[in-house]
Amino acid sequence: MEYLNEDLKQLFKDSDPYLVLANMKGKIYRQVKARKTFQFEYNEKRYFAKVHTGVGWLEIIKNILQLKIPILGAKNEWRAIEALHKLSLATMKIVAYGERGFNPAKKQSFIITEELQNTISLEDYCLDWKVNSPNSKDRKLIIDQVATIARTLHDNGICHRDFYLCHFLLHKDSSSFPKLSLIDLHRALINENLAQRWIVKDIAGLYYSSMEIGLSRRDLLRFALKYGKKTTKLSLRQNRLFWDQVDRRAKTMYRKLGPAR
Repeated sequence: MEYLNEDLKQLFKDSDPYLVLANMKGKIYRQVKARKTFQFEYNEKRYFAKVHTGVGWLEIIKNILQLKIPILGAKNEWRAIEALHKLSLATMKIVAYGERGFNPAKKQSFIITEELQNTISLEDYCLDWKVNSPNSKDRKLIIDQVATIARTLHDNGICHRDFYLCHFLLHKDSSSFPKLSLIDLHRALINENLAQRWIVKDIAGLYYSSMEIGLSRRDLLRFALKYGKKTTKLSLRQNRLFWDQVDRRAKTMYRKLGPAR
């Protein structure tokens, strides 16, 4: 066990945490060959656990041949969450983390975070914007906040790699609107010299996931200006190649996958 919050010490006391998690009942949100994500309750609190069981050499080799970075376990998400906290970006709170094994193909790991309560994903919050748009002030504040989060990540060498509206959680009970928490960071890439293709991928994914919510050209320009911190003239001229790449990639995703929801 690498880290264990006081709240969960009794749960794992004198036990193999991997065995405890394997036998734990809860609501499964995602289960693939090498990873299981589920929600469970303990002492009247809700938690999310991601358990990694080893991706296998075939998956590692396939990723390398495709010039992709293989995700070997929970450590990647641990590092990403810690990085966001250092940048004062709202995200999940880690309460337990563990890793064991030396063979990268068979390494076991897990991460447990507290549930972010009383939240709604931006995908759900913005679902009916086409017919029931929020007031202009709230709309602008949300666009500005999403752009600021994106800019902060990329300026600090972090690429989410699953950068969609569904991974932004809006806190309903926050005293400051809009408070947004970014989740699902297990594929995040942290690199001081982040290549532009990763940034394009992130912004294109965000654009793709928002294509059906009724954003106007003015909304998109507002995002671009806030993200780029430049005047309209500079954004349109100096960043034309970047935004063209974003536009093409997002529209390719839409043609292949259809609407994000």
